[in-house]
Amino acid sequence: MASAGPAEIGSRLRGLPAERRARIALARLREAGIHPERLLAITIAVHSLIEEAPQVVHRIREWRIVAIAKGCHRLASVYRPWTFIGADGRVRRAAIQAYPRSAGRVLRYLGEMIERESEWVIEKHLAGVLALKVARYGAHPATTNSLKFATAAGPHAHL
Repeated sequence: MASAGPAEIGSRLRGLPAERRARIALARLREAGIHPERLLAITIAVHSLIEEAPQVVHRIREWRIVAIAKGCHRLASVYRPWTFIGADGRVRRAAIQAYPRSAGRVLRYLGEMIERESEWVIEKHLAGVLALKVARYGAHPATTNSLKFATAAGPHAHL
């Protein structure tokens, strides 16, 4: 995140290469005060879901990195306040949490960058995190009710 470069506003991203936009997304996360540990937690959560209940997810690399990127990309939302005049003539204030659209090759680059930096932690601690999750919250329903989740993963479940 420290080497991601400057954070740009969403309206200036059009026409930039996907890899550059992914770096800007990391910079926005940095500017929003998101700690790298939060990105690591999302990455471990996606990997543990795949490990524990592979029948409910697509076990292909692209699904994994896009799921990581979507979870992380949403953290850099923008709080947009505005003032308007209501139908009764009174001044009203409203706000919205908005974030740039997460789609396309940007997600693949962002997910790859985050996963690459998390590889060591995943390798060393995924089993322990998964064991703690099962001890605290129980097994995923797909592991106990396989009939319900048999076709949930779709056509790529065999990969």
